[in-house]
Amino acid sequence: MSEQPARTRDELEAQIVARAWADEGFRERLRTDPHAAVADETGFDVPESIEIEVLEETPEKAYLVIPMNRVEIADEQLEAAGGDGYCDQLCM
Repeated sequence: MSEQPARTRDELEAQIVARAWADEGFRERLRTDPHAAVADETGFDVPESIEIEVLEETPEKAYLVIPMNRVEIADEQLEAAGGDGYCDQLCM
C-alpha cells in the first residue's frame, strides 16, 4: 500500500470549499458541525481544542483572514494543539 503525499492546508481548504459549493447538505453540516464535516471530507480529525468557524461570503459581505504568524508560535504549542498531526497540515 502506497502512502499518500501530504496535502497542504490550502489544498484541504480547496477540497472542502469545492464540496460545499456542490453539496448544500454538506455546506449545512459544515456550518453546524464543522469538525465532523472536515473529518468526513478530508480524513483528518481536527482536535476539539481547535475551534473551526465557518463563514460564508455574500455579495454584500467579504472576509479577510489574517493567518497566524508561524514564526511567533513555539514548537511546543504546535505539538500540543496538533495531537494527531493535523495541525501540521492545518498550519501550513
